[in-house]
Amino acid sequence: MTCEADDLIRDPLFQLNAVLWMTQPLPSAAEIKPLLYSRGFRVRAIAPPLAPPPDLQLRAQEKRVDLKASVRPDVIVADERGRFAVTECKASSFGPGSSTAEQARSLLVVGGPRCSEVLALSDAAVSRSVVAYVMPEDQRDVFLPTLAQLDGELATAKLSPGTACIMGLRASARAISVVADEEARSFFNLPNQTSTFLTVERDTCPRPLYFIPYDPDNEQSPAERKLCQRQLYERFLGGVVCATGRAIPPSNVLLRPERMLNDAMFGMFEHWENRDATRHMKKLCRVFMTAVRTAVEPVVPDAIQFEPAVGWHITLADHDMQERMLKALMRFSCEDLILGPPRPPDLFDSVEDD
Repeated sequence: MTCEADDLIRDPLFQLNAVLWMTQPLPSAAEIKPLLYSRGFRVRAIAPPLAPPPDLQLRAQEKRVDLKASVRPDVIVADERGRFAVTECKASSFGPGSSTAEQARSLLVVGGPRCSEVLALSDAAVSRSVVAYVMPEDQRDVFLPTLAQLDGELATAKLSPGTACIMGLRASARAISVVADEEARSFFNLPNQTSTFLTVERDTCPRPLYFIPYDPDNEQSPAERKLCQRQLYERFLGGVVCATGRAIPPSNVLLRPERMLNDAMFGMFEHWENRDATRHMKKLCRVFMTAVRTAVEPVVPDAIQFEPAVGWHITLADHDMQERMLKALMRFSCEDLILGPPRPPDLFDSVEDD
């Protein structure tokens, strides 16, 4: 599977994963350079709900400034010194009169001087905050006038806007780089304006390395959505095969949806605070396991059983049963699951697995 680097930097799902990559402890020889991790930054939350303080919402109404009651930035990264970056990924710029501008105003408020209050932290816990935009570098000049106008609107209405910075993504034939503006360089303590963080090998694509292979809130074409869902299903399948293969019969293997999702996302699912998105992801997990159970049943009857609000039990009575189970799992096709007809809703689709 191949993909064009210039297309990648315009994909918000790639942009989100780029931020996650840059905040992870990776070896120095890796093709991905942990630019933010090396400066002390870690993932604090993914898609957290943040609301402007009530008095600022009231003032915005009085001044006829459009704010959202709640916004969900893509990710928040922070360091031990109390620097918080409310980070939003965008495929392109937008104008001050667009619907996206309402979200941008709200982000500037929640990432502003009262960020500690918005995050329910003490004043001392937040030493500095910014709203960091991740977008293609060629969109920077188009976006700067929008930022300036929104900042001016908020300042005139005394709505305490925060500082914004831009982390531009630039693609070349063999690499993707971050181009940080002056504010971003200062905040993240980056040594250079332009830093390569990903080496792109010919005829390869970084999508299989995503921490989050699929995000239901990400706008994608139907073909891209199916591809991302298939990658998530393949990770589920790998987890089920590993759990089954590691078991020592006789045993009962319990697969919990939260654990399956967290394993499939290399620990990032536990940081995801968007309940609608996590509910959707758990439903996909149920769809996958229902298909697996249907495929396995003729080979190993009654081996997989679902317990509501708990998960799936895989019964392995002996080594022969384990071998038959593994062979059935290895024959399972995630592509057939993606391309098959829509599955009718089942009894538990409306039940949240909390």
